[in-house]
Amino acid sequence: MSIINSSMNTQGSQRDPAGPMRSLRHVSVRAVGITVAVGAAVLVVSGAVLHRSLTSVKQPIAFNHSKHVEDLGLGCTMCHLYALTGTRATIPNIEVCGMCHTAPLTESEEEVLVVEHVQSGQPIPWRKIYRIPAHVYFSHRRHTSTAEIACETCHGAMGETSTPVSRPIVKITMDRCVQCHRQSEVSTDCISCHR
Repeated sequence: MSIINSSMNTQGSQRDPAGPMRSLRHVSVRAVGITVAVGAAVLVVSGAVLHRSLTSVKQPIAFNHSKHVEDLGLGCTMCHLYALTGTRATIPNIEVCGMCHTAPLTESEEEVLVVEHVQSGQPIPWRKIYRIPAHVYFSHRRHTSTAEIACETCHGAMGETSTPVSRPIVKITMDRCVQCHRQSEVSTDCISCHR
């Protein structure tokens, strides 16, 4: 009698023996779903933060382009020596900085760092902002001297920046380059740029 009574509810009908398990499974599936959703969100946010930190560049000295370009009237090629004549524009080295900065000219702490590098003969470890894939051939000379494209077209208003940028102002993509080539009516043949 006790066995029969234990499987009956208070109204006298039989209970579903899988009931508690079915309820437990429902809770488990829901918990797994929430865990997966939260985990996916964490991965997306972490990936975005990691990508930003890997693509973000911090310069060793807070170089002020605006001071040099706007205030002093220096052109890009005064410091980026080969922008008109070479494949690469080059990042200025201490010989270039040393043309003016053998001693501090201002009260700037950043300028003191430049002078220290010049006086010690230690190169400033500038970090590249714009990178071109190894399979792409790009000549600054072809674009600046031959096509007479202004530096700002590809590099943005760099001359107006008072602190170093941490990533490109203008995103250089193949689509952007092809669009410019089409507008300029120059070759869009793959072999022109891809080697």
